[in-house]
Amino acid sequence: MPLYLNNQDQEKAIAPKEAIEVLENGIRRLARGDAIRRPRIDNLIPTRRSDEFFSFSSMEGGIRDPGYYALRIKPDIISWPKINGVKRRVTYCYKPGHYGGLVFLFSVDNAELLAIMNDGYVQHLRVAATAAIGVKYLAKPNARVLGMIGTGGMARSFAEAFSVVRNLSKIKVFSPTRAHVEEYVREVSTKVHCEIVPVDSPREAVRGTDIVATCTNSYSPVIKGEWLEPGTHLANVMWWEIGPDVLARIDVAGLLVRRTPMSVAGYIDDDFAIRVDVMSYAAGTEEERAKIPTRSKELFGITGSNRYPNARYVDCVNWPTGEPYLHTNDDEITTLANNSFGTLEDETGPSSGIQGIQFASVGGRIYERAREKRLGVELPRDMFLQDIPT
Repeated sequence: MPLYLNNQDQEKAIAPKEAIEVLENGIRRLARGDAIRRPRIDNLIPTRRSDEFFSFSSMEGGIRDPGYYALRIKPDIISWPKINGVKRRVTYCYKPGHYGGLVFLFSVDNAELLAIMNDGYVQHLRVAATAAIGVKYLAKPNARVLGMIGTGGMARSFAEAFSVVRNLSKIKVFSPTRAHVEEYVREVSTKVHCEIVPVDSPREAVRGTDIVATCTNSYSPVIKGEWLEPGTHLANVMWWEIGPDVLARIDVAGLLVRRTPMSVAGYIDDDFAIRVDVMSYAAGTEEERAKIPTRSKELFGITGSNRYPNARYVDCVNWPTGEPYLHTNDDEITTLANNSFGTLEDETGPSSGIQGIQFASVGGRIYERAREKRLGVELPRDMFLQDIPT
């Protein structure tokens, strides 16, 4: 019987430590050809409100062993207003404060639908687990102080996941909304047992830290390159949170897996374009489509070929041997060459585009543990089967 698992069920089913372990296994299997993924694609249609679009995002992937295939869909109403002078991405489903993302998990062995999951918890966990793998292999072994920009769900998941791979002693956290900082401190302190210090500026959040994480919805840089101290590891959710001056400070960009960079050069469709590094199709007039943020290289002057202009690309780990990357010196500023939207035209981050692997790996283990712990709601199998071939 398929399981319906809400976010609370998922959180009871799995902890970040296990998510990191199963995701490492998924990446290892991708490296040897036993996994597949399709990067994110967005479809956009103007709504009756001039500043909003309906957006349908999807991404998918599967792993031969343990035999899971995941499809993540995300229906949103989306807009890009300026808030306090900074362009933000605002989404909702049905009405503000509600979100409709789902993950469908299938068996590779017999194509059976195994689970339907709300995507909130698994989304935060799969991104945080990926970032934690970056910290595990690229941050200094003695990294103990985390500077956090942002206080939302992703910022909370990052802190918890990072505490699995490094013995954190302090988290310095900044958000422009003080109430959000106070809520962050209350919640994270119950899961990460270290000192958590609210600070008054992003500059202060970065000062004196070993790891810097940007977990915001900003379409503008939230830190400056000159703030990064020697030996810092940088982790970001959306790469436009960091500008060219920050990227120029990166000495080492770690790759999770070696893949030929994907290119859509030569692909032509009247509705297709790369918009903020996402493959997308958009309806509407030329004027309406112009409201959708354009490509990141036009917004920020960054392309794949100059994303990390001064960095060496290294393998985080040699998957066949298990040998990790070894620092050449303690002053290296490092980051994981990965973003959430996939490897696209002009990109040189071949470790990106693994969203489907993330959902199949982490979602599969959530399903296993939920079965063991009798979590979720069983749905009739016949509801999802038919006798008409399609």
